[in-house]
Amino acid sequence: MAAKEIARISRPDPERFLRDYVRTRTPVIITDLFAGQPIDAIRTIEDASAAFGNVPMHVQTEYAVAASAPESAVETTMTFDEYWAHVRAHPDTALLCTEYEIPANIMRMFRLPDFCLADDLDRPEVLDMPRKYGDHDLCSNIFVANAGNRAHLHFDGDHRQVLLHQMFGRKQVLLFQPEACVDLRTTSGAPWSSGVYLERMSTAEQLDFIAEVGGYHAVLEPGETIYMPALIWHYLGYIDDAMSFNLRFKRNRYGRFLCVDNIHRDSYVQNLGSHLASDGDNPALTEAMPQIEAEYLRPAASLRDKVSGMRAALRRACEQALPQTEPARFCPPQLEQQELDKIIADIGQTARYLDPELTAKSRPTGPISPVQKQTIRNTAARLGYSDELLEHLLWNRLGKSDLDALSKTEAVQFMVYMRSPGGALR
Repeated sequence: MAAKEIARISRPDPERFLRDYVRTRTPVIITDLFAGQPIDAIRTIEDASAAFGNVPMHVQTEYAVAASAPESAVETTMTFDEYWAHVRAHPDTALLCTEYEIPANIMRMFRLPDFCLADDLDRPEVLDMPRKYGDHDLCSNIFVANAGNRAHLHFDGDHRQVLLHQMFGRKQVLLFQPEACVDLRTTSGAPWSSGVYLERMSTAEQLDFIAEVGGYHAVLEPGETIYMPALIWHYLGYIDDAMSFNLRFKRNRYGRFLCVDNIHRDSYVQNLGSHLASDGDNPALTEAMPQIEAEYLRPAASLRDKVSGMRAALRRACEQALPQTEPARFCPPQLEQQELDKIIADIGQTARYLDPELTAKSRPTGPISPVQKQTIRNTAARLGYSDELLEHLLWNRLGKSDLDALSKTEAVQFMVYMRSPGGALR
């Protein structure tokens, strides 16, 4: 089959976007999502430097490089201009800014699209676990790196839909649906990482591989925004010195339950979660959830026992609801113990499989408190936010522009944001 180049469209109306792309798990490039907004004028490093050159960024060694040489891995803070000075002095650096929350000076330059808001606010959460990140469950980050840097082929475990906007420079994008996991040799890498190293292939070899496996490819140009369906495999290569930001949105109640906040990452979770993310009302999919919930609640002697039981429940769910993905091929029986070892290592010291009642008690509920409201207003004044800017940042960060409409959880999220290095106006 031929390699599929990702289609380009003008900004669609919300109904078309959800119907034609989100529901069908189809990636697409939107050429004018932020047309007419200040962010659309940032097309070069010089433009960005003039607009926010002194904005601080968290910089670290690229994941794959850090994993291969952990003793030399670096994490530090630099301003935007300091990072590019470092790149000029060290053109082959593996340092980059990845998954750093969008600073206020950049967040103020665009408006969150309305179709990013949640549409399931009236639905109960799985096992009654309160929403950890607020009603609209949003997340957003910036990415800055020099030409030649890349993100190894992987999938994200948060189960959100993704918009990635390219500010300057070009980025190569290679995508594969979750059901390609066997061809991507997932048992050769981490539970969320491919054993196929696209970065070691020529462009011709990459396109041949995409054609063979059935993937997508594109070069994202400045000013363009790509929609990447939840849980899709993605490889991103920096063709030029480049900068982008993402908006992660519309995670439904099944995604909030199955995400890495609660459950391990593997191909069974990825495939089931991908289809639930696009069609959370499909009975063939939702009827598989009670057995998974029951296994989640089942007492286990150890974390390994819990993960083993959950993998069995998830495998059965995929076999029942998604037989076309051939879940029996995801992990041969002789590799099951190896995969359990890798999953336990991936979980590490993070908290997974907690008692839902304890989880619920640990998360604040109810409307914003008077103390929280006053704290946000005082901090906003200290940081130099006007009332208009505060409303704008609340909308982009939480999907609400009225401070009085926030929940306690959302207030905590925003207070943490304001205390971050990027929260200040510089």
